[in-house]
Amino acid sequence: MGEYQESKGVGLGLMSSLAKRVLTAVVFIPLVLGCLYWGGLAFFLLVLAVSLVAMFELGAMLEEIGGPIAKPLLYVFSVSLLVAIYWQKEQVIPALVFMVFLLIATSELISPSVQPFRRGGLMLFAFYYGAFLPGHVLLLRSEPQGLALLLLVLLGTWATDTGAYFIGVRWGRHQLAPRISPNKSVEGACAGILLAALVTQYVNNRLQLGLLPGWLMGIGIGVAAALGDLFESALKREAGVKDSGWILPGHGGVLDRIDSLLFSVPVVYYLARWMG
Repeated sequence: MGEYQESKGVGLGLMSSLAKRVLTAVVFIPLVLGCLYWGGLAFFLLVLAVSLVAMFELGAMLEEIGGPIAKPLLYVFSVSLLVAIYWQKEQVIPALVFMVFLLIATSELISPSVQPFRRGGLMLFAFYYGAFLPGHVLLLRSEPQGLALLLLVLLGTWATDTGAYFIGVRWGRHQLAPRISPNKSVEGACAGILLAALVTQYVNNRLQLGLLPGWLMGIGIGVAAALGDLFESALKREAGVKDSGWILPGHGGVLDRIDSLLFSVPVVYYLARWMG
């Protein structure tokens, strides 16, 4: 009887978790796709909100790793960078990135911290990971074919995650990174990259994006997405947390949802510009 009740409790818990995941997806997917389609201010505000929440989650994890950091400064730096990108002032981005480095370095040199380089390094990392990388979403959307390219990277990244999960569960035998994420396999990673190449080639042909060749973009997306997923897994492992946050019921934190995109979107942006 006790085993039955325990099994029933586990089943109800799984159903509750699944219901939360579905409800979250039903609410947020139309919102994201709507803002992506409209572009402009709506899309900027979405990216800004996601970046600030991700920065909050990232700051909490980094404090578990290296102690207190000046999170308000990171929020100011993030908003400044994203506003500059939204105003399409790309020429000021290198200067802004340099100013952020200079301000962090100066604030740490005059701080009473006994480990200024450690804390300053963590803040620089947070700025690049939590603001500079998300900024590429705005940069890509502002391109002439930005909407189609973002759709392509979303589908390619989703294909990578889907292929890696299902093939890894069924046929995965060799661990990809046992120290970081024991459940990920080499077979799953290869399948994810292959599926991303196929999906990207198909989308490239259907939307007539003119990427030559489209499968090369897909391989870039697949590799970048897999690295982004592993990178955040390593960050969470060092911080000693299971999820980056709690804001998305059933899904964890914002960083848990965008970790692959943080790597794949910049790859698509630079490859697209290189391919013309």
